[in-house]
Amino acid sequence: MAEELRLYDTMERTVGPVSRSDKKFGIYCCGPTVYNYAHIGNFRTFLAVDLLVRALELAGYDPLFVRNLTDIDDKTIAGSQAAGESLGAFTARWTNIFRSDCKKLGLRKPDVEPRATDHIKEQLELIGKLMAQGMAYGRNGSVYFRIGAWPAYGRLSRLSERELRAGDGEESEKENTGDFVLWKATKESDGSVSYASPWGPGRPGWHIECSAMALRYLGTNFAIHCGGVDLCFPHHENEIAQTEAATGETMAQRWFHVAHLSVGGEKMSKSLGNLYTLNDIERMPFSPADLRYALLSGHYRQPLSFTVDSLRSAAVALGRIREYVRALLGRAGKMPPMAEKFEILAAFWEALLDDLNAPKALGEIFLHIKRSKIDAMGPAAAGRELAEWRRLYYAFGLPWSDPKNEEITPTEEILALAQKRQSARTEKNFVQSDQLRDELAARGWRVEDGADGYRLHPIERP
Repeated sequence: MAEELRLYDTMERTVGPVSRSDKKFGIYCCGPTVYNYAHIGNFRTFLAVDLLVRALELAGYDPLFVRNLTDIDDKTIAGSQAAGESLGAFTARWTNIFRSDCKKLGLRKPDVEPRATDHIKEQLELIGKLMAQGMAYGRNGSVYFRIGAWPAYGRLSRLSERELRAGDGEESEKENTGDFVLWKATKESDGSVSYASPWGPGRPGWHIECSAMALRYLGTNFAIHCGGVDLCFPHHENEIAQTEAATGETMAQRWFHVAHLSVGGEKMSKSLGNLYTLNDIERMPFSPADLRYALLSGHYRQPLSFTVDSLRSAAVALGRIREYVRALLGRAGKMPPMAEKFEILAAFWEALLDDLNAPKALGEIFLHIKRSKIDAMGPAAAGRELAEWRRLYYAFGLPWSDPKNEEITPTEEILALAQKRQSARTEKNFVQSDQLRDELAARGWRVEDGADGYRLHPIERP
């Protein structure tokens, strides 16, 4: 039987049940601008959306997931010119890098991944409708949306009338400073990047691309629109205005926004030197799975402060999970197929169904491990639980193993830490011993104690 997911809606500011429909369950996520490496703040959003899509799949919602690629804007044009490449070659290269990072992080591939430059026709048609309805106007080859003609503007971000109408537009070609661009007239800095339009040569504005692509693949009134909280205004507010003004229908039934990621309590920025990419994380070195776990460990609606210690904690937590699953496999004797539902691990699943409460879900995992009497399990019982762990791994996007790790040998530093832990155990200083065990686990090593001493085993680090 299908299960019900409850989710927060930014538009209504409430948590409520996510309804189903006879058609595909449409989800649109604003994707990256492909001009450089995506940073871990970007990936916090993409991972939260990935968790959402996986939960919807397991709950029987049959999602159709669309995540776009912005391959035409000031940054991509400037980047391609600096690199001496065509816009298409430049953005294709960065698209491949982004997709590689997504694969490492275990992100589910979108069902559709449209590029803005492949949908110029749809964007021109949408702008034409807005012009015909008097919702947009032209100025010197550019086209702007007239927010004064759309009284509902500001519903999503709760902007006041004062904030919306500030200024009379006398200092620019716009009628009102709040009006936003739909089509940009070609300028010298664009180089050869230009498209023909009824209003003159130019290129689309940023906001119109998502409206056009969402309409193309999901239509109106689709289930969920996703993105980072920083997109709530102006990007998503503008999407709603231009889509609903042109169609007369609701754009999306629900709005899903992921809170900011800070680094050590500070905003990420290049100037502060605290902007991390996946490459940076792997050089530390931590695995993509460690980063995935760390970024999903906080509730998606709450700001999350990223630190290197949070990565260490993630590595330790993943090590304990893998140890438990390996012990189950040892009891079961063979790997069963994925379970069709959660029963033994129902508390984990109930937490995820309640507004994707990942912190509570993870807490339930470790509470279960703590209470488990695995030594008393027979093969059948261990196999049943292992089948549910396979379902849990899929829900959280965790990989099973990496056989290459069997070839890893400990460094002198790891050996020294292990010996220090052994000395602490001999002296019955179990607090220090446990701390050193966790430190070794964070660095990718499990200690197996025995009557004749200890052995080090590499933790599977995908």
